[in-house]
Amino acid sequence: MAITDADIVRAATSLGIIGGGAHTAHRILATLCDASLDARQIAEVIQREPGLAARVLKVANSAFYGSSRHIATLDRALMLLGLDAVRGIAAAACLDRSVARRSPAAAIDPQALAHHCVASAFAAEALTKQAGRAIPAEAFMAALLHDFGVPVQERLDSVGVLKLMEALAADPDASYNTLEESLVQVGHGRCAEVVFDHWHLPQGIVFAARYHDDPAQAPGPARQLTTLVHLGVQLALQAGFTHPLEPRQLRVPREPLLRSMGLSESAVDPIVAGLSERVLLVVEPSNPP
Repeated sequence: MAITDADIVRAATSLGIIGGGAHTAHRILATLCDASLDARQIAEVIQREPGLAARVLKVANSAFYGSSRHIATLDRALMLLGLDAVRGIAAAACLDRSVARRSPAAAIDPQALAHHCVASAFAAEALTKQAGRAIPAEAFMAALLHDFGVPVQERLDSVGVLKLMEALAADPDASYNTLEESLVQVGHGRCAEVVFDHWHLPQGIVFAARYHDDPAQAPGPARQLTTLVHLGVQLALQAGFTHPLEPRQLRVPREPLLRSMGLSESAVDPIVAGLSERVLLVVEPSNPP
């Protein structure tokens, strides 16, 4: 029997990804995707959860940002880091917690999944800024959430996901999309699309998650964002942030995608080199990459 959107919603609810109180990690994460929020509203959202505020202050006081003064408030952190950076740090922490709520028997390591998504987000954000595009916050959020459908897919068809993992391990050069379509009852992109529609996320983020494996398939208005997400994922993989359902090397040629964004390969290496440090700043200390 085919898996329906209602089945996806039920699976997401069972994982705590849909439902729960206003202060749950996924609710805060969905709120942070609203690009219209100003600094005061972002601070209010983060202050609802002390753990998120502590994570932002930890980053603000890190050597990475080189502050010579102790940053003790979110207002000061916003002044030092900027609105998009604070939004991204809090969102990455929320994703880290949301993904970790899955069953300990799940085949996909939630730490590896979270690290991959956070690395993809930082890479997509950096590429967006270098390209001079006006969507760094949206690119960060879309890349952060691009694999959010994986735990839902695994809950719905764990046997199929295991078969997919085995097939990918046996033939790393095989087409991921072809294997997923033949072995699993529902795609992880479709799972993400249903969840994000339920969250009422911006349509661009929904499409970027749905088509991040092949940005050429994204609808025209969402293609630029989806391309930046795809490139961010490629750079995260190059930096070693992988998981069993993400191929070690995506087979969409990178150079034409970079060129379409007005970028060259020279932009890539500095971003890849800095990903590990940036990811370590926002993931839980007990979760080394």
